[in-house]
Amino acid sequence: MRSLRSRAVMAGITALGTIGLATAAAGPAGAAPASGGTDHSSFPAAGAVFACSAPTGDIMAVSGTVDMVDHWTVDGQGVFHETGTVNTHGVTLLGSNGDVYTVSGASWFGGKVDGTGTPLVLTDTEHWVLHDTTTGGNVKVQIVSHWSPGSSFTWDKGSCSAPEG
Repeated sequence: MRSLRSRAVMAGITALGTIGLATAAAGPAGAAPASGGTDHSSFPAAGAVFACSAPTGDIMAVSGTVDMVDHWTVDGQGVFHETGTVNTHGVTLLGSNGDVYTVSGASWFGGKVDGTGTPLVLTDTEHWVLHDTTTGGNVKVQIVSHWSPGSSFTWDKGSCSAPEG
């Protein structure tokens, strides 16, 4: 089961840096030509669990699709840049108390690593609203995380955490 949470995808930035090192080692000395790509992927949301604090409890996806777009570029200096978005389509969820939920929102991640694979900056945002169709209420995932050399922070104002896989 893949995750709705894009933070796991951010690990790919480091992996891209490693791939870039291998590519740079095989190529001529000096600045590498710019290159990049985009990947579109989809996977079933069923089984993904939003961990929510009491009194709501966990909320699990039972149907729908998660879509991810991941774009990366290697600039002329060998720096890897990556951004991506994650959103959902037709996702229905079931609360631990039997309530039915729908979800709206998205996540975005971005970052870059230098030519040695060292992360320079990473940011992850998670903004999801789980709408309780049974009671009319809602709960939220509202997280912003940022990392750069020498500093980092996570701002969490939601009552739930996005699924991790």
